Amino acid sequence: MKYTIQLSTGFHRSVFCAAGLAVCLAVFFLLSNPVQADDAKKAKPSMDHGTMDHGAKGHMDHGGVSPEKKPAQPGDEYRTEPEDPSGMNHMDHGGMDHGGKPDSLFRTRGAHDSMGAEKPGMGGEGALLARGRNIYLHMCVFCHGKDGNGGGAAVEYLYPWPRDFRKGIFKFRTTPTGTLPRDEDLYRTIIKGVPGTSMPAWGDAVSPEDTWALINLIKSFSPRFQKEAPGEKINTGESPAVTPELIAKGKELFKTNKCLDCHGETGMGDGKFADSLVDAWKHAVFVHNITDPNSLKSGHTPEDLFRTISSGLDGTPMRSYADLSANDRWALVHFIRSNFRREFKKAEFETDLFSHQVGVELDTDVNSPVWEGVKSTDLVLRPLSARRGAVETINVSSVHNGEQLAVRLRWEDPTHDAFSELTSDVFRDGAAVQFALGNVTLHTHGHNEPFFGMGNRNKPVNIWHWKAGLEETMEAEDDLEYAGGGVDMDALIFGGIMSNPVAKLNATKDNAVEELNAEGFGTITPQPADNQNVEGYGEWKDGFWNVVFLRDMPKTGKWDIDFNRSDSALVAFAVWDGLKEDRNGRKVISVWQRLNIVKK
Repeated sequence: MKYTIQLSTGFHRSVFCAAGLAVCLAVFFLLSNPVQADDAKKAKPSMDHGTMDHGAKGHMDHGGVSPEKKPAQPGDEYRTEPEDPSGMNHMDHGGMDHGGKPDSLFRTRGAHDSMGAEKPGMGGEGALLARGRNIYLHMCVFCHGKDGNGGGAAVEYLYPWPRDFRKGIFKFRTTPTGTLPRDEDLYRTIIKGVPGTSMPAWGDAVSPEDTWALINLIKSFSPRFQKEAPGEKINTGESPAVTPELIAKGKELFKTNKCLDCHGETGMGDGKFADSLVDAWKHAVFVHNITDPNSLKSGHTPEDLFRTISSGLDGTPMRSYADLSANDRWALVHFIRSNFRREFKKAEFETDLFSHQVGVELDTDVNSPVWEGVKSTDLVLRPLSARRGAVETINVSSVHNGEQLAVRLRWEDPTHDAFSELTSDVFRDGAAVQFALGNVTLHTHGHNEPFFGMGNRNKPVNIWHWKAGLEETMEAEDDLEYAGGGVDMDALIFGGIMSNPVAKLNATKDNAVEELNAEGFGTITPQPADNQNVEGYGEWKDGFWNVVFLRDMPKTGKWDIDFNRSDSALVAFAVWDGLKEDRNGRKVISVWQRLNIVKK
């Protein structure tokens, strides 16, 4: 049997097969022709983009906005362009009322101060629906599916499963159980995301106008919104004074209401029923650790918890406790918060990172003095498969000296999981850095950035993948070949780690980092040995990994990221935790960030 082996370094969802094959993410829907997604799944994963020339001016499709026209405004990329009898390709705003100046906050990405409390006049229902669908196809379709059924191409790699919008059942609401959410509830979920899951916080990616268009599209998936009004907003009132007596009362209520059957006595999500729970779609339910504010999916503030306890999480075993008095619900809130064991970490999404210029020679030494005092940024990581004790953030810093550029990643990991001569079947820690190729920007000019899940057709990405202990693996392989006269005796006799084609695959053979390219699901391809130009080294110490990647700034091949540029480069990250049996698509990831290369 002949296999095509693909290394497991994708930035979105993939699955580990028994044969050792890595199946990576499926191709992204192109906004200009959503039907292409189906065609792309059937296409061979070749890296031949004869029509792509990132060095040629004017080749990139910027959504029909030419340089001589006025600069594109946020949200212009979603405008519908109907047939124009005059032949003029004018921008049709579909009757949208933007409330005045083109640069109004209504059309500014990240301007969400009202959090959906006020809905400006939108107008143009048809154009609004089309606008929402374009946004949905860019950011949501992979998980939630084309018709909102929660069965997108990535669903088999995700846990918990994405929401099926068709039944109109939503977890996160300010309305009583069994009722429809209010528009501002949907707004909040889109903007803030769902902590502890693969649902990103899209607040920096969309404008209020975009968000309302997306809400309109989501509501169109369920007939309930055409027949029913949303529920009345739950009145949280004011919290009573927090006292030891109130917390003690909450502890007793936690027990008498059998909360510990699911959440466990410690709140870690290890109750006696935790592993047997299913939701309304018969999907397994993951009970999160409620002692960690970073994993509370509907928010960690007192008001957030009161809302969750009052409304319940429809479609899940978490019922509404609105039958309890408001005072009792507040007692539960403050008992839960009294058991928080970690600080809430606010990290950045789609933010600006900086590579600062230094006047010294660079290397892969993680303890080099060059890193002292260099600004670093904490980024939120999203688990594609929910787990307890997931890596939640990664610290990123970068420097360059005009000739080489280095990236250092640092993250907390209590265990060192790498190659061991005593263990043939081992899951190893790892990390990857992904760059978007070409002159691309975030959420502007027709969304010309690749999908952050390993790119999409004709929008490739460049990936640097590091795996812990690869040096030891290669040394062991050399020893085995020497001892057996050039024959891998471990594979021949025992079928050990050296016989695993995925574990053995490394194009460099002398480097802990492998350089790859991808342009969507199933297309990940190692670069030829002659083009492997990234060096790297990782060190685990005192519960932290520090990994440094190093490469010359000029690109040496067509599929390398070019650091000699005036604009920012789009970069994303992934981490694998061997203790959690991470491999291939089972990992934690970030969305795109902007890496700005600062030159003196």
